[in-house]
Amino acid sequence: MDIQSLISELGEKIKKEPYSYRAYEGYYSACKLLMKENVVDAVDGLTWLSERITEAMPTMAAVNRAEVGLLYALHKNVLLAAAPYDFDSFLQYVEWNREPSKKFYAPRRKQLKVVVDALQDLADDKLDLLAISMPPGTGKSTLAIFYLTWLAGKYPDAPMLTGSHSNSWVRGAYDECLRIMEPNGEYLWHDVFPDVQVTNTNAKDCRIDLGKRKRFETLQFTSIGTGNAGLYRAMQLLYCDDLVSGIEVAMSRERLDKLWEIYNTDLRQRKIGRCKELHISTRWSRLDIVGRLEEEYGESERARFIVMPALDEDDESNFDYPYGVGFTTQFYHEQREIMEDANWRALYMGEPIERSGLLYPADEL
Repeated sequence: MDIQSLISELGEKIKKEPYSYRAYEGYYSACKLLMKENVVDAVDGLTWLSERITEAMPTMAAVNRAEVGLLYALHKNVLLAAAPYDFDSFLQYVEWNREPSKKFYAPRRKQLKVVVDALQDLADDKLDLLAISMPPGTGKSTLAIFYLTWLAGKYPDAPMLTGSHSNSWVRGAYDECLRIMEPNGEYLWHDVFPDVQVTNTNAKDCRIDLGKRKRFETLQFTSIGTGNAGLYRAMQLLYCDDLVSGIEVAMSRERLDKLWEIYNTDLRQRKIGRCKELHISTRWSRLDIVGRLEEEYGESERARFIVMPALDEDDESNFDYPYGVGFTTQFYHEQREIMEDANWRALYMGEPIERSGLLYPADEL
């Protein structure tokens, strides 16, 4: 029997006997063998197995208590095998040793999975451009930082450039990347990429190099408009985080035009070859950078624009995460009451609004 047929047979057995540890173990072993021949199918099998284990664990204690610990340990191995190739598995694995209440991804996975899947498509060359708009504090930038460390482990010799309007955000992202990749830290990044090491850091200029030393480091961070554009290159990813600093910029057509020019000269021109592009931002205006990109590439199959509003169609919170790390419906309703409507819609609902007389005249749009 070939490996693919064996995996299919074991999968059917798991469906019929979801509390049989041996079936899960056999499926995992078969996927590991398949990895030598077909990585894509093997990873698909591992991610399928991970989901089945996740479904079985809550009730397995009552049915087969003796094997719960074995299945828990197997799940860790399944995630580790898939983690170099699958971003969702990477996120689950690197936080495996953290306390449940301290984990970033697990409490937010249900809501963030659609974004994680889009980031996977960007890495798998199914997309060239991805833009994400979510409310403040919902984890979008932290997710992107984990994404940077995952790509850095996968492609240590391909430079990436991250740009933001904020110097403090840039330094924070730099520090957090180092914390995730720390050899003896609380994250298991080095389990996933045991042969990749941080070879140089530059805290002053916010640069981190992995693998062999090179002119343009693996991870480079800069504030937009610093005039240092010639010192950076982006081969794997250009990541832009909230380039519009706030409503003051959005209210000025002149400042938005200037920002678009700076983005093109300071950041976009630094891309090499088939470099991907990721934007995470508040949608202040149709003329902000993401708005202009959507106007240009909105119909392209190689571009995706994701908007996740604070409230769903039933006026309920989309981000009421466990452990109190999210935002309740009541919180969002109170925010809506006290904020100016246009600010609320831009910050929390992902709806850029051009207000005649407050932003700029309609005939200038």
